[in-house]
Amino acid sequence: MNPINCQQARQMLDDAVKQAEDMGLNVCISVVDSGANLVAFLRMDKAFLGSTEVSQRKARTAVLFQCPTDVFGQVIEQEKLLGMDQIDGGLMAFGGGLPILVNGELIGAVGVSGATAKQDKAIATAAITALLAQLAS
Repeated sequence: MNPINCQQARQMLDDAVKQAEDMGLNVCISVVDSGANLVAFLRMDKAFLGSTEVSQRKARTAVLFQCPTDVFGQVIEQEKLLGMDQIDGGLMAFGGGLPILVNGELIGAVGVSGATAKQDKAIATAAITALLAQLAS
């Protein structure tokens, strides 16, 4: 499977925005490819400026460790890996970053920031679910 492409990433942005609007939220959304390179980004009107960088770091973290960022955070806490979140220019260890897996193969990740970690994760999940449905059809 090829890494996520621009068209797929733009569709994910649209799906994430729709979910955020349905929830009454303004967020930043980042989509990266399997090499952690930024493919697409969108900052909704009135989203926090600081959420720009956070969403990108969530997406990068999800690719680099091939797991959701909240799971990454749990491992850091359980294993007492102090400082782990500071490597590679800063990683994110709370919810909102999810890897995109197609048939078990990593093609990229999405990071959402601007709401609670649970809400960010729900928006990211909606975007991935829509992409996977599109790829399956």
